[in-house]
Amino acid sequence: MSSRASAGPASTGVIVGGVAAAATTGALIAMGHRVGSAAIPFAAISATLFRRTAASGAVGLVFAGIVLHITVIFVWSVVFVWLVERLRWSSLVAGAFIGAVHFALSWLVAWGTGEGLASILPLGDRIVFALILTASLVVGMRFAFLPSRNA
Repeated sequence: MSSRASAGPASTGVIVGGVAAAATTGALIAMGHRVGSAAIPFAAISATLFRRTAASGAVGLVFAGIVLHITVIFVWSVVFVWLVERLRWSSLVAGAFIGAVHFALSWLVAWGTGEGLASILPLGDRIVFALILTASLVVGMRFAFLPSRNA
């Protein structure tokens, strides 16, 4: 007997967040590797908060950037789940909205502070990142509601 998994909003957010965090972290590592160091995007994320220059050798900045990145992606995932479950948006529209807002906010942060992801990643990489974020949120929602295989 196959039944639908009854994931509550918290567990749905965790599943979606886990998929999105894994996908976007991998994307940032690849993009960072292409611009010189896999750690540079994470250093840039935390450099904004700590008002320092992004350096891939600054282990504290890199670690803080990884934690901040994952935290922000989980927050975006909770907003995404809220849009889909409470406001009844389609998952594709909600994912595209989150991707566009993240893209705009990263640009605004870089414009205002001179630091952040948008200050080190080329425009094409930032667009790809927004698309990966969108796709990972949609896929994460699909994983959250897979049918249970246990009878």
